[in-house]
Amino acid sequence: MTAIALQSLNFSTKILNGFFNGVKKTLQGIMFGYMLARQNQANVYIARQLIHEYKGVGHTVESLEAELNAKTLERLKKEFCRD
Repeated sequence: MTAIALQSLNFSTKILNGFFNGVKKTLQGIMFGYMLARQNQANVYIARQLIHEYKGVGHTVESLEAELNAKTLERLKKEFCRD
């Protein structure tokens, strides 16, 4: 009887772990998206403020913003996507 109870408990634990891992991944994805969106919003402001320094190089506000966004995405992926 004890073996059946332990086996049932093991199965229940695996199901709960799977469920909580799924919830954890979902929340991590939401937080990653939130951080990326906030940084992209800041990059728009930064690009508008710094465009006078990069006009000679051939940048527009949009190209500078795109470059900042690409660097942001690369940095966030390196920092948070370790699995």
